[in-house]
Amino acid sequence: MIVDALALAHDTTLTGEVVVVGAGPAGIVTALELGAAGIDVILLESGRWKPDPRVQRLGEAVLVDERRHSPSSITTRRQIGGTSVIWGGRCVPFDPIDFDRREYVPDARWPVGYDEVRPYFQRACDWLGCGRAVFEAAAVPALQHSALVPGLPDGAVRTSTLERWSLPTDFGREYRRQLRESLRVRLVSPVTCTEIVCDEADPRVRHLTTRALDGRRITVRGRRYVLACGGLETTRLLLASRAPSGRPVGDHSGHLGRWYMAHVEGGVARVRFGTPARATQYGYARDIDGVYIRRRISFAREYLQEQRLPNVVGWLANPELPDPQHRSGPLSFAYLALASPAGRWFAPEAQRRSLTGDHIPGAPYGIARKGPARAHVGNLVHDLGPTLRFVAGFGVHRFLAHRRAPGFFVYSPTNTYPLQYHGEHLPNRNSRVTLTEERDPLGMRKLRIDLRFSQADVDGVMRAHECWDAYLRVHSVGSLEYFSDDVTADVWERIGGGFHQSGTTRMSDRAEDGVVDADLAVHGFEDLFVASSSTFVTSSQANSTFMIVVFALRLVDHLKRLGDT
Repeated sequence: MIVDALALAHDTTLTGEVVVVGAGPAGIVTALELGAAGIDVILLESGRWKPDPRVQRLGEAVLVDERRHSPSSITTRRQIGGTSVIWGGRCVPFDPIDFDRREYVPDARWPVGYDEVRPYFQRACDWLGCGRAVFEAAAVPALQHSALVPGLPDGAVRTSTLERWSLPTDFGREYRRQLRESLRVRLVSPVTCTEIVCDEADPRVRHLTTRALDGRRITVRGRRYVLACGGLETTRLLLASRAPSGRPVGDHSGHLGRWYMAHVEGGVARVRFGTPARATQYGYARDIDGVYIRRRISFAREYLQEQRLPNVVGWLANPELPDPQHRSGPLSFAYLALASPAGRWFAPEAQRRSLTGDHIPGAPYGIARKGPARAHVGNLVHDLGPTLRFVAGFGVHRFLAHRRAPGFFVYSPTNTYPLQYHGEHLPNRNSRVTLTEERDPLGMRKLRIDLRFSQADVDGVMRAHECWDAYLRVHSVGSLEYFSDDVTADVWERIGGGFHQSGTTRMSDRAEDGVVDADLAVHGFEDLFVASSSTFVTSSQANSTFMIVVFALRLVDHLKRLGDT
């Protein structure tokens, strides 16, 4: 059922069994799963089905360093479906190493293990529309008898781990019918939760205060509450609410808002293979159910421990589009299309801007030299046949097929490809978010974001490349060539975040070590839970969406077990 908040009277009170705040992937999965189990759910969302600039501005924050963090206007989306509306679709789970006790990452102790979350991978894949929960090439018929390049075995370095791709699934569009037809789920929008009102004596929630942009107030009551309003907005709501102690809800131990993590990503080298160029698996493959998959370059769990490396992966990429020196007609066509006024129809704004050469903190591209349009036109003319075939083929697979191609990769006759990396941002207590005195149109205090990276993050990227290079050379299949003589400066230039928001409500066994417990309940509360990447203790090599859904499903099962107790 869809409830228009603007049709409700001022000071209306709504009541349900479970109240879920935020209709992004975590919120929609939680609400629909609980509804299917016969539980009455109220699902609250700031926006409607389409973006509204006035609502989007509610998430504006004060950035301590604009070079290191992108604005919320391009990293998040306040509407039904949440940030999945602008999501690229990459589905990757965390690895066992991420849950290990690593003495070289002392501030990272998960209260759950890999074996406890692994059983939820297939259910997450079903919700995300990415096929089977298979992330190893050996289990894919099309890949099991080949390597990334001939003669490169799996060992300390592995090329058999896979990323899978969603349709991509816009949760608002994909699950609109189920939200409309559910008899147990009431989706109430547009209304923003501005405060968790607690009992004056006991650590329990009395109700939620919500407001619409026109000023009307709606009170929402439930027996249990799930905060699923994103990595930063969930933390902001907790900071803006008061527990019986007088401190912000969840800030019993001083960890709320700290340990803010993103990822380290970018490209500082190319890989030059000495193997037959046509044998290189540089692009996408398809699984037996038609899902797009792709190999990545990673490290064995034991090797990461032995070398004291952060979890970093890499994959073969295209030359950066803006520089016409790539001499590729298809790449120049893609650049001109994205840079044109129609470019916003082809890719989300952050991706479009980074691919066309704008510097976007936290995006892997955006530092390439931009060449004149006439040079790109020259590439089109010189490479006309391949360009026309690319336009026809990719256009069909990207815009007309049911399962859209997530992107494209151009074959290199010289067998040389940029190597894009994506790795964990090591936990840092001083990387944090706090509240300012500046307020948004609803009266909520804005966030102040102080995202910090360290030399250890940069060193991890550099050492990962050194290990990859050594492994390629040992097996006589290739080597890395760096783009710059000063690799450290190159990594620092690209480092940034804002797209993957983790850590600010971290999980812990003990209340003094974090914000929520292993069941995602705020320590000390029995009725308040968090379903968000903000609970992650480490950021892994993976983007957040897949594991957000995994932990939401795990929370759903916990809430169902609680029943009426």
